Amino acid sequence: MSLDQIAVVPDAARSGVGAALLEAVREVGRAAGCRRLVTDVWYFNEGARAFYQAAGFNPMNVLLDQQL
Repeated sequence: MSLDQIAVVPDAARSGVGAALLEAVREVGRAAGCRRLVTDVWYFNEGARAFYQAAGFNPMNVLLDQQL
């Protein structure tokens, strides 16, 4: 299962709302028989990376980019 986005308003940051949304996504995936949940974040988005890693996600790959 692929997660495109989770977002909360700034006032709700670090209040557990994002974790609750993520758990709801997991429940939908489990009910559908999914065995994996993947998402991606921009490297510069340290907050999102920390959120997902704290939630048990592990880095899988690195996408490299170059201006031409």
